[in-house]
Amino acid sequence: IIIGLGIGISLAFLIELLNNTLKTIDEIEKYNLSVLGIIPAIGDKKSTPTNGIFNLRAGKGSGASVGLKRRLITREDPKSPISEAYRSLRTNLLYSSEEKIKSILVSSAGPGEGKTTTVANLAITYANLGKKTLLVDTDLRRPVVHKVFNLEREPGVTNYLSSQTDNYKGLIKKTDIENLSVVTSGVIP
Repeated sequence: IIIGLGIGISLAFLIELLNNTLKTIDEIEKYNLSVLGIIPAIGDKKSTPTNGIFNLRAGKGSGASVGLKRRLITREDPKSPISEAYRSLRTNLLYSSEEKIKSILVSSAGPGEGKTTTVANLAITYANLGKKTLLVDTDLRRPVVHKVFNLEREPGVTNYLSSQTDNYKGLIKKTDIENLSVVTSGVIP
């Protein structure tokens, strides 16, 4: 029993020692990196009861369009704390470099981490500043930006990359938001 307990504790310490994931802001700052913004989770206003295995995930089922509209919090509720967090992120990005930033890439390792929500709300905050903003959806596996802005997915980036069209200006679609245009993903390869 003592040998088994010793091996278990040693294994737990070894796993913790080799774990190099960042979980808190303090751990990020320990590596001399700066935090540009913290965006709170955007939740539903009404809590829905869970029904075990019958619980529907957000983005699936009949309520998908409602969940997508909620993602544009900077347009739906511009005075909310979450909208202010996106504006704070925008301001920090504007002043984070001495050079003028012309493009921003938002990426992550996995699905469902908030890339689309972040980029859509960030694009709206830039457009609200009066800056001409072009949002390009290059998520070729699970494109969602066209649904968020109620646009047709085709033609898009993949149509241009596969030489189906040479007119890149024809890919730019206007949105309801002033100064914001979108290039959708196009056909899923």
